[in-house]
Amino acid sequence: MENKESQNQYDVIFIGSGMGSLTTASLLRQFADKKVLILEKHFTPGGFTHEFQRKQGKFHWDVGIHYVGDMQEGGLCRILSDKITRKNLKWNRMPEPFERLMFPSGNFDIYGDPTKFQADLIARFPEEKDAIEKYMKDIRKASALFGKSLMLKQTPPPLDSFTNLLEDKSLVTLKDYLDASFKDERLKGILAAQWGDHGLPPSKVAFAMHASLVQHYVNGGYYPVGGAGKIFDSVESIIKENGGDVLSSTEVKEILIKDGKAIGVRTKGLRGEMLERDFFAPAIVSCAGAYLTYLKLIPDSYPIPFRQALKNFYERERMTTSICLYLGLKESPAKFGFKGENYWIFSSSDHDQNFSGRNNWIKESGDIPNLYISFPSLKNPEAKNHTADVISFTDYENFAEWKEHPWKKRGEDYKTLKDQITERMLSTLESRFPGFRNIVEYAELSTPITNEHFTSHPDGAIYGLACVPERYQKEKSPWFDVRTPIQGLFLTGADAGSPGIAGAMMAGLATATAIVGDNRLLKELRN
Repeated sequence: MENKESQNQYDVIFIGSGMGSLTTASLLRQFADKKVLILEKHFTPGGFTHEFQRKQGKFHWDVGIHYVGDMQEGGLCRILSDKITRKNLKWNRMPEPFERLMFPSGNFDIYGDPTKFQADLIARFPEEKDAIEKYMKDIRKASALFGKSLMLKQTPPPLDSFTNLLEDKSLVTLKDYLDASFKDERLKGILAAQWGDHGLPPSKVAFAMHASLVQHYVNGGYYPVGGAGKIFDSVESIIKENGGDVLSSTEVKEILIKDGKAIGVRTKGLRGEMLERDFFAPAIVSCAGAYLTYLKLIPDSYPIPFRQALKNFYERERMTTSICLYLGLKESPAKFGFKGENYWIFSSSDHDQNFSGRNNWIKESGDIPNLYISFPSLKNPEAKNHTADVISFTDYENFAEWKEHPWKKRGEDYKTLKDQITERMLSTLESRFPGFRNIVEYAELSTPITNEHFTSHPDGAIYGLACVPERYQKEKSPWFDVRTPIQGLFLTGADAGSPGIAGAMMAGLATATAIVGDNRLLKELRN
């Protein structure tokens, strides 16, 4: 009869079920014959790829995957997606234009065609033609470094490798680059408008991150057929082969370390008897983020040389977070001209100004400075009822006083604040698209403390740690590596790659490659 420890024994254990874990686990199961276990705190696995429903399943929403780039045939993300799902996940290309930017000075549409994107920019700003052409070349070169770095199993690439691409090596932030290259503030606003996909304004974000993001979407946006939940569904059966498993409502409380090696995890069930249980494996992969892994899951008694430096980085570069209004609609929003494209609505072309005003509108009057609108039902050809996601940025402090209250039991003051925010967001939509309010059947607002409750991300920030220039200086920020100072413990997800589904997926490939220790997985992608 097997003893308790052998029954809880796996080859690789994953903390969290997000895209990084799903990618790493699927690759290791298929191409390295590993028995894997994924542990998820939420009652629905999938991390920020999962979806939820309301009104007896009538309405479905994604919680994190609003669109993905590089999913055209032959794109690296598409090749990797096909590998980890055995081609059981299909991708629907979004209609063109796939992004619509709305500024007080006018709108600008982004098409999934780099030639058209460049031509449209030049047509709008002919006096900036040379700078625009150079910009397109610079983002291609900078983005290519991510791919090269991945092949060398080093993520993210060092900062000097990016600055060496540029004539002026001091251009480390996006604002540095834009101010040195362009004169027209409206053009700068257009080029930086997708900053919401990584959560930092031009003065904060590394140009390297911006370049990677823009190049990622240069061939358009895609959405999973059947909805975001199909990502996990397409990988689950692969993970469960050879005795693997996925356990939800199971919180990892501690990484077990013996003689300097990670040997397992201690967990607590969040349903039923809520028992503690230990699982064991020679390899542990954390998709919980660098901050949570190093400062919460590894015992304080175990020495981590950069623990204090990581604390300092986090306090210095606190990430903004977001609120999301989920809308269920009585009829198709196509009646207002929506086709499934994303809308980015800004109160100014100055994104640093927009960012600085992210809290003012919540309790005061004034425009919402940043508003993103997505229509999951128009992007998913299998959707039966129509929905919308409306997102804006804010800070955790606006909601922190309710953080210790149970989910759905946070009192009338919290509900009143959420109602006020919902009203402001709906009023803004109505002012932009008259009549839209009349088709809203259901509305539900999530806040940063909801994110924190389900994912344990500090401050409910869904992007991971900040993509500031310091992130790309490995000697200053060693916690972004897939390898950790503890033998057998690895990172994956956004902090080991970059924010977003694609960034986490690329980190998953890097992590799996590091665990295997050779290039067989990279060779698989070429087959």
